[in-house]
Amino acid sequence: MRLSGIGEFGLIKKLRDMCSGGPPGLLAGIGDDAAAVRTGNRNILITSDMMIEGVHFDLSFTTFYQLGYKFLAVNISDIFAMGGRPGYFFASLGIPRSFRAADIEELYTGIKKIADESGVTVAGGDTCASESGLVLSGTLTGEAKKVIKRSGAKEGDGIFVTDTLGDSAMGLHLLKKRRRRIRSFSSPAPRIKLMKRHLMPAPRPAENLSAITSMIDVSDGLLADLSHICDESRVGAVIHRDRIPVSAELAGIAESLNIDPVELALKGGEDYALLFTAPPDIRTGAFRIGGITGKGRFIIDEKGGKAAFKPEGYEHFR
Repeated sequence: MRLSGIGEFGLIKKLRDMCSGGPPGLLAGIGDDAAAVRTGNRNILITSDMMIEGVHFDLSFTTFYQLGYKFLAVNISDIFAMGGRPGYFFASLGIPRSFRAADIEELYTGIKKIADESGVTVAGGDTCASESGLVLSGTLTGEAKKVIKRSGAKEGDGIFVTDTLGDSAMGLHLLKKRRRRIRSFSSPAPRIKLMKRHLMPAPRPAENLSAITSMIDVSDGLLADLSHICDESRVGAVIHRDRIPVSAELAGIAESLNIDPVELALKGGEDYALLFTAPPDIRTGAFRIGGITGKGRFIIDEKGGKAAFKPEGYEHFR
């Protein structure tokens, strides 16, 4: 079967089945945001992410500084999604021969900016020539007192998200129409804010980690990522459409473009907010958008209508 038939998530399932097992020290492997390994009395996290020119980024509207910042940000988000704090970053680059040394220096300036903000040490990597565009591959380590997986959600838990959703998808839409780089985000204009949300995501850890039962970062879209939690935890979910948090900037621009902002929030992806489950009375600054059930996956609309939802969002190979 072609990859277009099984999609990215079907492929990951097949690979996980092939690589099942492992020593007792492997606490989490394929199928979570990061691997978790128990070493002595420490839980070590390891995540790896790739970014490929023409698939994950477009240099016609992305500066190398912004790309470097995002490159590390998406890895940090994975460590946060496992309940950890980031540590050491390794960046491997496939670089076209036509690039300038200054381009890669600018890329690393962006990496160093968010590394310094997040307490990450850039510790190594690799470089080689690429014949088909810029290729970035990053590995980030971390450490967690409590490893939070996708598989711990329980019936009766609340479903929470740590930030507004849909901004990145709208930002990408605006950037594609603009097709030129933005080097300064000093303007308070709503469009600028939305484009920055896509170009330079700013992941933040969740609060009250000890009470969280499962977690994932919203990279593929809320419906797709919530479905991952449901699959791994073998539970159902109900979410409320009118509780999905959207920013004022997204609501205003979406209205002017006749686009449904909640659809972007549900399916857009690349927001890098954290989606988690926890007892409904947890003390947190996150938005509660629904609850975990025994089975079924439903979304309740503003009029109380109930409809099943599918894991719609971004998926490679589809």
